[in-house]
Amino acid sequence: MTQPTINADRLWDAHMRMAEIGPTPEGGSCRLALTPEDAQARALLLDWSKPLGLHVELDAIGNMYLRRDGSDPAAPSIAFGSHLDTVPTGGRFDGVSGVLVGLEVLRALDEAGIRTRAPLELVNWTNEEGSRFRPAMMGSRVFAGDLPLATALATTDDRGISVAEALRDSGQAGPLPPAPRNWAAWLELHIEQGPVMEATNTDIGIVTGTMHARYFQLVVTGEPSHVGPTSMDRRRDSLAAAAEVILAVERIALAAEPGGRASATWIENFPNARGNVANITRLHCDVRHEDAGTAIRMDTALRDELAAIASRRKLRIDVDPYANFGPTRFDARLGALLRQKAEARQLSTRDMIAAAGHDSVLIALLCPSAMLFVPSVDGITHNPKEYSTREQVARGAEVLLDAVLELAAG
Repeated sequence: MTQPTINADRLWDAHMRMAEIGPTPEGGSCRLALTPEDAQARALLLDWSKPLGLHVELDAIGNMYLRRDGSDPAAPSIAFGSHLDTVPTGGRFDGVSGVLVGLEVLRALDEAGIRTRAPLELVNWTNEEGSRFRPAMMGSRVFAGDLPLATALATTDDRGISVAEALRDSGQAGPLPPAPRNWAAWLELHIEQGPVMEATNTDIGIVTGTMHARYFQLVVTGEPSHVGPTSMDRRRDSLAAAAEVILAVERIALAAEPGGRASATWIENFPNARGNVANITRLHCDVRHEDAGTAIRMDTALRDELAAIASRRKLRIDVDPYANFGPTRFDARLGALLRQKAEARQLSTRDMIAAAGHDSVLIALLCPSAMLFVPSVDGITHNPKEYSTREQVARGAEVLLDAVLELAAG
């Protein structure tokens, strides 16, 4: 038995090899949930885990659990991980780093001959991004009981393929009922997805909590007509109304600065024909803020804007508030442990609020949970240019390793 050591070169190589699955022309990654690319990434993770003798389980929503036995079979597990799926314009680090760093922790312990008292579990959550199926964090939502399994399985993508069909076709449907496991603690490493750590020369971000976010699907229903004969005053143009909605969403975020965020991120138009005035336009948007009360006021402001636009343009706007998350406060004791382990390695730390959604938001409802950030170069994410350096990722892995060792010993 020796002191476990993170192999920074191996960890970096794992990132680069994983990025070969679903490559984009710009150098990024596109592995939408439950596609062949996602299944291939999962298979690679399993291939890497085979020498470690892990017990692998899949649940009915496709969440993957890779378990390393401890010396005390009755002890609650220490769990960690993230997700392998990406957005269409994804990079090589968002979500992926949390899984691959977790794998490297297990590899380091195996090489050192260390058997922890508590079992360890590496988790890859299904459809964290929500790019193919809504809502985001689907696997962890079902796991936490926030979303019924039947509802998730019936959800369809833009091509009408259901989650159940995608699970079957990709071979990712497991026999386990999605349900909380016997975990003493949950940890997730993630890239920052912002510029703060780089600007402040911070090595490790201690995530104390998250923003409150509210998600909506809007359906704008007007009236189909011909673009030539239909005078402007007679038009019920759903696409023009949607343009007003998108700008209103932006105004609401600007008015809630510095902590406000709001975006319209997806649009579908019908009939989308050159000679037709559009009559049905669907779009997704969200509002979020560190303060839950302010986020709720942003929600109210959005609904007021929608009502005004619909009245002025004489059409209908239906609102489906399909998901919320946060605000979450992560476990202070685990945050203090991560801070202590970082400082013991002479790494600088900073307490931070996560502006994006993460699976940890759902797991924090079930057991003590915490997150740590590593810097994102130039603060760019969900972009092929997304980048964290070899050293930044390795430092995060070292802190996670140290924290897991202490938690699994006690």
